[in-house]
Amino acid sequence: MIVLAARIITAVVGIPAILTLASVGGTAFFILVLALSILGLREYHTLTKTRSELRAWSYLAGVFVLLDAHLFGGASTEIGGVVLLALLLVILLVGFPRYSFAEAGTALLGVAYIPFLFSYLIHLRASREGALYTALLFILTWVSDSLAFFIGSRFGRRPLAPRVSPKKTWEGAVAGVAGTVLTMFFVHKWVFLDLLPAVALGATVGIVAEVGDLIESVLKRQAGAKDSGRILPGHGGILDRFDALLLAAPTMYLLLRLRG
Repeated sequence: MIVLAARIITAVVGIPAILTLASVGGTAFFILVLALSILGLREYHTLTKTRSELRAWSYLAGVFVLLDAHLFGGASTEIGGVVLLALLLVILLVGFPRYSFAEAGTALLGVAYIPFLFSYLIHLRASREGALYTALLFILTWVSDSLAFFIGSRFGRRPLAPRVSPKKTWEGAVAGVAGTVLTMFFVHKWVFLDLLPAVALGATVGIVAEVGDLIESVLKRQAGAKDSGRILPGHGGILDRFDALLLAAPTMYLLLRLRG
């Protein structure tokens, strides 16, 4: 009961704040995405036990990726990526034998997994009708997560991926996807989409959100941790609460680009 109350309070405070920042856009929304990325990276490094110089490199690389998305729409990634990769290799060389290629790869994966995927929130917000679709993305992932949690915990019987997350069930997963589909069914006219593309978008985002959730569960399972952090009362860490967005953001952005 206490955990449920904490989840509700966090949602009541957090949801309006996030939707407001998505509506405002610009620097305010960039700061939100930057904060999510840095805090998410911190949790990732705690789970993977990444050491100091490699942590510092990943924060630098993450800030660059997000600044590039915010200021230049990702146009500088090629040049900056080469420089950052070279810097990582220099750290590996100078730090030998303290650091291994496996540890450097873990740091590199952290940047790709968190800041790079989160950068698609910035790309989505900068696109046509970006404020509307960014808010919609948050709403869809919240609907998916909430229905999967409540239906799964109450009616779930068949484990979805027992080796990864024993508490996740097929019943919860189906409820989550059904929720995103129904949401798009009811709002498709307000988001300027025909019914069939809207329902397809809802189903795809719902499925991808479930996969994103399971990927984060793999990370926690390997680290032997129940939650990625404790920053959000009732929800755990940033990665626990926003893991679905990591895959859903690029998915929605790319699908909307294909629409033209």
